[in-house]
Amino acid sequence: MKLNNASLKPLYLQLKEIIKEDINRGVYKVGQQLPPEGELCEMYGVSRITTRRAITELVEAGILQRQQGKGTFVTAMKLQRELIAVNGFSEFLTQTGKSPQPQIVSTTIMDAEEAIATPLQIPPGTAILQLKRLHYVNDVPLVWETVYYPLTRFPDLEKHIAESISTYQVLKKYYDVEPAYNLKTLNVIMATQDEAKLLRCSIGTPLYQIDKVAYDEDGHPFHSSCSLIPTDRVTFTINTGQTGPRRNN
Repeated sequence: MKLNNASLKPLYLQLKEIIKEDINRGVYKVGQQLPPEGELCEMYGVSRITTRRAITELVEAGILQRQQGKGTFVTAMKLQRELIAVNGFSEFLTQTGKSPQPQIVSTTIMDAEEAIATPLQIPPGTAILQLKRLHYVNDVPLVWETVYYPLTRFPDLEKHIAESISTYQVLKKYYDVEPAYNLKTLNVIMATQDEAKLLRCSIGTPLYQIDKVAYDEDGHPFHSSCSLIPTDRVTFTINTGQTGPRRNN
């Protein structure tokens, strides 16, 4: 693909945008090496100076990474996520213009142990549904999630859970339940062998561990979850709710 020499947009910016689009479309995947500068020059009909500037800006943006003596590689593009957001991960991705790619790994009906029953405010031994999922972005696993739902409140949930990419859509459609707020605990742990395999990262990679209990508008907890996310793939923000400077009356 040749760039548009007649465009008012500089060639290096055109090349930069094309490479970003190729990464988003999966032409170049996370961890994959980009073609050498000379090959990129031939592919796009530009000079080495133009190519080098486009690559340098992508490196500075954290999208590419140069490895001495090896070449330039695609890095995991960080998402920015509001830590105290109420919406689910699928809704969050949709709002940011990305396509949710959840993969259900398992659904298991079991009796709630005390550690699970307590935050859900149900008696130990109550039937619950354990849902394990991987959430992907651009075919890269981003979140390893384990969620618990009380089946006394959501009977037959396991039959509906695969019908939608969003469990919150299922809860609204079949049970008229929506999240009003949640409580989260954030820690950082090191990836085990199994977690590293699932999230395609190295053993010992720092992971955010987010333990969450979601509540409805009546203040009743309706599910709890534990999410593991590599720290180099997401940046969390906290909005205190203040939109501008306070004024004294």
